[in-house]
Formats: sequence, structure tokens, C-alpha cells
Amino acid sequence: MKKTILFKTLVDILYILHFIGLIGIILIIPFGTVNINQVNINVEDWKLFYWLVFIVSLFAYIIFLRGLYYLRKMARFLLSNKYFSDSIIQNLKKSGNHFLYTGIISFTLFVALWISKLTGGKFELIYDNNLLIPLFLTIIGMFFIIQSNTLNLAKGIKEENELTV
Repeated sequence: MKKTILFKTLVDILYILHFIGLIGIILIIPFGTVNINQVNINVEDWKLFYWLVFIVSLFAYIIFLRGLYYLRKMARFLLSNKYFSDSIIQNLKKSGNHFLYTGIISFTLFVALWISKLTGGKFELIYDNNLLIPLFLTIIGMFFIIQSNTLNLAKGIKEENELTV
């Protein structure tokens, strides 16, 4: 039970910090202090492409926040020790889908920015966290989807065994 409470607390903290970060980004944009890390261009110098990158990144961030929201809901139901409930299975699957979508969108943005640099005459092959985070989110999303399918299958087996007794 202590691990479940710790899990719920950590997910809540992560959600709150990311929500504050989203509000902070929205409030900071008018002051021109926002910067795209992969390109190192200030907001005053953004062209249409960079504004599109920012909007898609913001969209991916909101999808990630929704994934965390469903993970929070799942953790709340997890505290009731009903591991095979529909609420846990559905929220885990929704969270996994949102993390998967975030990973795919983020990776696509990474590739688009790389191609943009390439067409601008700058060839870079950099191995850093900007590539690992989308990959990790995709893996976590797939794992949550697989785990929800496994829980759903186990729930069906459990219900079948309860009927035969």
C-alpha cells in the first residue's frame, strides 16, 4: 500500500508541476523570452515554421498532460485495491494512448527540426535527451496499453473463474 500511495503522490506532483509549466509558458510568450531548445532562436526571430513547431509542441504538451491526468485517475482507483476494475483498465489505456501520441508527435517534431537544419546547410547528428524523451514516452505508452489489455484479459479470466465456483 505504501508503494501505491508513493506512486499516486509522485504522479500528482508531476501533474501539478507540468500544469504550472504550461501556464508559465503561456504567460511568458508575450514577453519574448521563450526559446526553442533545438534551434536556439528567440521568439522575436521566429518564422512561420517555428511558430508551427511551437503550436504543435504545445499541443503535444497538452496531450501529455491529459495522459498524466488519466494516470492520476488510475492511481486514485488503484488505492481502492480493485486492480481488475474497468476504471483502472480504461484509464491506464487512455493514459498509454496519450503518452504514445505525445511520443510520436515529439519525435516527428524532432525529425522536422533536423530536416529544417539540414536544408539550411547545417548537418548535425546529436545524441541527447531531445531524442530519448519521445522514444521513452512511446515505450511507456505502449507498455501502458499492453498492461491494460493484460488486466482486461485477467479480469475476464477472474470473472469466468468466479462463475464456475
